[in-house]
Amino acid sequence: MLHFGGAAAAGMVMAAQTSQRLGWISGADVARTRALIRAAGLPDVAPDLGVDTYLEYMGHDKKVEGGKMRFVLLKKLGEAVITGDVPEAMLRQTLTTCVAA
Repeated sequence: MLHFGGAAAAGMVMAAQTSQRLGWISGADVARTRALIRAAGLPDVAPDLGVDTYLEYMGHDKKVEGGKMRFVLLKKLGEAVITGDVPEAMLRQTLTTCVAA
């Protein structure tokens, strides 16, 4: 299981990948984020707990507002936004590709 810093680091990579899927940042930006996480000695993937388990955990996150998940994503590197407008299919795709096999 990841410790808190590891979970946050893997989540940052997931946020970068979601931001790329939304067309806000490039693949190079995601690679740069991943490289920085690795350089800090932190994991860039999360354990494979299953998408539904992650969605359940995310439903209890402090950023949930009015029953709606909110995400801190990147419009560009250095410019974060909080949004609840992430299609569930896109979120599932990100969760599927960001776990350790």
